Amino acid sequence: MLKLKNSKSFKIAIDILMFVIVLLEFSKVFTGQFIHELLGIIFLVIYILHNIFNINFYKNLFKGKYTNTRILMTIVNIGLLLFMTLTILLGIPISKKIFVFLHIDSGMMISKLHILFSYYSLIFMAMHLGLHFKVIFKNIISKAKNNKVLKYTLLTTELIIIILGINSSIDINLLNYILGKSTFGLKTGNIILSIYNTLLVVLMISVIAYNLEILLLKYNKRKKEL
Repeated sequence: MLKLKNSKSFKIAIDILMFVIVLLEFSKVFTGQFIHELLGIIFLVIYILHNIFNINFYKNLFKGKYTNTRILMTIVNIGLLLFMTLTILLGIPISKKIFVFLHIDSGMMISKLHILFSYYSLIFMAMHLGLHFKVIFKNIISKAKNNKVLKYTLLTTELIIIILGINSSIDINLLNYILGKSTFGLKTGNIILSIYNTLLVVLMISVIAYNLEILLLKYNKRKKEL
């Protein structure tokens, strides 16, 4: 029992560390090139561990029935795996510090793709997080079903997160990044503001993904009742 608890705690610690590293990776203009690449290597190791711990997802891909919620989860997980892997692989040839000894001649296109895929990774990671809100906030969500004050407090919080997230999306020019029109920006503001904006974008997308899953579950329930 203790071993299982320790294993779960370790998984949670790994996930939190991954999340923190991602926030820092999107603050490259403040952390600098070397730290950006070093964090990328650390992230790769943790990313591999995360997938090993969740190997059952891959083992069960072709087993069982696919509901619309499972289809959504699978698309998000596969999308995250694809874009995260591409981001990591494309980061090696454009290295200016740690892997510079490889002498890989990479053009501007590789750099642009690295940045483009990193933002798609961020979006899919945020969706992945949102689709786990039911588990992460299980106790709070359960209590909110019978507590109107808590229920409306959660709804208000979600609305505030979405509004602030939209504002942060505009501040960091998110649309231009996902359309491949921008590279990492100029050094404006500070690292705290950079992390704050990235965090709010992630939370906004997570909230939207969570509510999408809730709508699909309600649709499934009504369909069964017909």
